[in-house]
Amino acid sequence: MDIILLKQDSAEWNIMWETLANHPINEGLEYPMVAYNDGEQWQYMGSYRQDDKIIHDFRHRNHPKTQDVYKITFNGNQVPEEQIDKVIKVK
Repeated sequence: MDIILLKQDSAEWNIMWETLANHPINEGLEYPMVAYNDGEQWQYMGSYRQDDKIIHDFRHRNHPKTQDVYKITFNGNQVPEEQIDKVIKVK
């Protein structure tokens, strides 16, 4: 498995944030990409690559709808190498 650091404003970077914003937990929020609540907002925890599969991981420590920790993990797209800033090999 690899940890991959995406380039900000790359196509996949923008797609993953849009996917997060469109997640049902964020429906009806004024700023769903942020979901600001009591000093907390969405945090991007990282992206991971296992073979040809990409996974994006986010958490919110006090989501406005749950008033509690909420985590979202979802599959990403194949990421061209030019969109990746760094790859960290995990053994």
